Amino acid sequence: MLVTIPLLGVRLRVSFWFFAAAALALLLDAHLLLWYLALPVFLHELGHIAVMAFCRVKVAEIYFTPVSIRIITQGQATSYRKELAISLGGIAANLVAALLWRLFAFQSMRAMLMVASNLAVAAFNMLPVGNLDGGRALSILCARYLRPDTARIISALAGFAALVPLTAGAAFLLLSGSGNFTLALACVYLAFIVAKKQL
Repeated sequence: MLVTIPLLGVRLRVSFWFFAAAALALLLDAHLLLWYLALPVFLHELGHIAVMAFCRVKVAEIYFTPVSIRIITQGQATSYRKELAISLGGIAANLVAALLWRLFAFQSMRAMLMVASNLAVAAFNMLPVGNLDGGRALSILCARYLRPDTARIISALAGFAALVPLTAGAAFLLLSGSGNFTLALACVYLAFIVAKKQL
């Protein structure tokens, strides 16, 4: 089930499961830590939209799912440079936000959490895996300079090389009794999008 809301010429489509996941997270989030993840994710997507506007690429639809926010454009950017800039816009927004919080509000624990969460969102999206920003940027660069078959092989190898140590780290944390399932779930999600891209 989807809820569609028109806003300034853009369709906002929200999955029922997005609402369900958000409600569950709010119920379990007694210390409001979800805010420290939601705001960096919002800034990340805003960075993509800002670069699209600068490149004159029109946003047609923004689709909210429980695990991602997808921005769908009307047509494609007209050059590899624009595609690359759009891919890296979200990462740049998180890095700028982390720097500003570090410079102007680093005295408080809340600001430190915001710096850390912006850096974490940027680092996660830098991974050269699947549809993450790093994976898209790598695919664009490979498509620009390499043959399609070679580009596909390099993208797959880069994703595998990023996932192996990440999955090993997640397994080590679980086996050491940390009880933190976040990284393990992220690895499962990344493995799924890598496998889906190769099919």
